[in-house]
Amino acid sequence: MTDLSHQDNNQVLMKEAPQLKEWPTFTGEGEYYHMFFIKTIDMLQEDYAIPDELITARLHSFFERSEKRWYYGIRQANGKKPGLGEK
Repeated sequence: MTDLSHQDNNQVLMKEAPQLKEWPTFTGEGEYYHMFFIKTIDMLQEDYAIPDELITARLHSFFERSEKRWYYGIRQANGKKPGLGEK
């Protein structure tokens, strides 16, 4: 068995996981949709053993419309945090 680098291992994990287009997106519509969104992301993360940093690095792909603008505003105000795709 060969040792995979951290980056190589992450690429293998994401290759096995469903494509991003198959993941849920968050529009903010519906009173309880946020709970479905969070539970679905958690379930996919658990089922495919995807590390937190891979999920957080792709958050921008999961948001739509005003939620995407909110997310970009938060990122701009707070900067990139350790664990968001950084080593």
